[in-house]
Amino acid sequence: MDAATFEPPSPGSWEIESAHMQRPSTRYMAELFPVHMVRGFKEAMSRYGSLLDHMDVAVINGFIYMCPRPVGAPKKAKGTPPKLIFKLLTKLHPEIRRRLKRCAEVLDKKLWREDIARWDSEWKPAILARHAELIAVDLAKLDNGALAEHLEHVEERMADAIYRHHSLNVCAMFPVGDLLAQALPWTGLPASELCALLNGSTPVSVGATDELDHAVAAIRADADASRLLASSASAEEIVSGLEAHTGEVGTAVRAYLAIVGPRLPSGYDVSEPCARELPEILVGALRAGSTSKLDAAQVTAATARVRAAVPEAHRAQFDELLAEARFVYRIRDERGYLNDAFATGLARRALLVAGDRLVATGKLHSRDHVVDLKPSEVCALLRGEPGPTAEQTAKHVTYRMSHSTEDAPQQLGFPPSAPPPAEWLPPAGARMMRAVGAAMGAMFEVPKKSGEAKMLRGLAASPGTYEGRARVVLGAEQFAKVERGDVLIARTTCPSYNVLLPLLGGIVTDRGGLLSHAAIVAREYGMPAVVGTTDATTVVPDGARVRVNGATGEVQVLS
Repeated sequence: MDAATFEPPSPGSWEIESAHMQRPSTRYMAELFPVHMVRGFKEAMSRYGSLLDHMDVAVINGFIYMCPRPVGAPKKAKGTPPKLIFKLLTKLHPEIRRRLKRCAEVLDKKLWREDIARWDSEWKPAILARHAELIAVDLAKLDNGALAEHLEHVEERMADAIYRHHSLNVCAMFPVGDLLAQALPWTGLPASELCALLNGSTPVSVGATDELDHAVAAIRADADASRLLASSASAEEIVSGLEAHTGEVGTAVRAYLAIVGPRLPSGYDVSEPCARELPEILVGALRAGSTSKLDAAQVTAATARVRAAVPEAHRAQFDELLAEARFVYRIRDERGYLNDAFATGLARRALLVAGDRLVATGKLHSRDHVVDLKPSEVCALLRGEPGPTAEQTAKHVTYRMSHSTEDAPQQLGFPPSAPPPAEWLPPAGARMMRAVGAAMGAMFEVPKKSGEAKMLRGLAASPGTYEGRARVVLGAEQFAKVERGDVLIARTTCPSYNVLLPLLGGIVTDRGGLLSHAAIVAREYGMPAVVGTTDATTVVPDGARVRVNGATGEVQVLS
């Protein structure tokens, strides 16, 4: 792969998407993600009055690149226009005027509350009901034509999941970013102390802790189940045996597996295995039990300390900002865990069945290769219609598996430029810009490298100090080596990673900020975490003993 083969698809500043994807996208996902992500993102920006119209998305040599498109700006624009020109645009450009007016309406109506209400009463129930319908289908009983039809239904669900996720972007970001943008100058406190006040507001982020606790309790109360869980039988035998167990054990284990099993515990693409494909992790979680240590009294005490640092004139406003941030906090991970993660798991489940059938007819070399077919190609091959050869698909797989985002240019086209200063905008528009900027910074901020061989520095995401064995995990296929008490060293995490959480003593990531998934779940579990180290996965040896200081943002390699 030569850098010369990477050309921006249109003028603009294109940046590679490496916060969520470390490898080239599968051809299946590349067909779905760009159009439906843009559709949802564009709707959200317009609805909330943002002057960022959308993020353009392009798949270049398999890698996802994104480019910001401000309202009213031509694609060839290389930065913010001079202040006078920008001020004129805010007065004369119809869409910019509409959006600035909309910002004031959003703040007055607290539009995010309307979105949360629709999520709870309309969108989420429909999503969960559709998932239940799709997973209830016995794929083994479908002929190839019916399986192709099922795949089309799953594709529709995937498309809607991507769209719905990104249509809630501003709802998830604004109130939390608004709290950070306004309270940080008032208090002078680290952003991590403000983020900690949101602990307990997003139960879904820690996953199926209640179901896990019930399953563990049922197993411990049953001698036969306890012996099976502690036995030297294979992980698959243990999971299957517990799942088939009579009485309370079987009921509780099946309830736990119904929640965690169909989801992807690592990554966002259909190439990643579902949790049910990783029985070693399921057994480890059942042996460890829940480790969630959230202390509501600590959150109350921390809130009082931070509030005392707010000037008295702003305390009523601080109370309102905190209440709104807590109200929406859960939507960040709910829209992923209940929506995308399950939809992607449903797609993978059906694709693997199709993969088996295509291998049997010589149209694929391996069932796993099916993810590098486009959705229409999978259905065409199942129906006996023309499509890519097994050799062509195998080449796509080889390319995807042999390259990472480290091999591709991080930026294409124009150099990135800063948005216009918030003070150039009317008060409501300025507040929207500062809030969204603060939220995005807290999700994706990357600190400078420390330059010290045995000391890494990142963002102090969750307080506490922990020493343990480092387990460098670059993908779900490496989950099985994680044992209780290990420190997870990962590029990033996603909402479905919570199947791994009961085993961990600490978390360290290359990417992500104080509102990244890793930071959120670490605070919810009360475990030390350092995020945004940039290169922990390449610097920390797998199996080394490390000390994680979640208060200072330091990770020390001890041996």
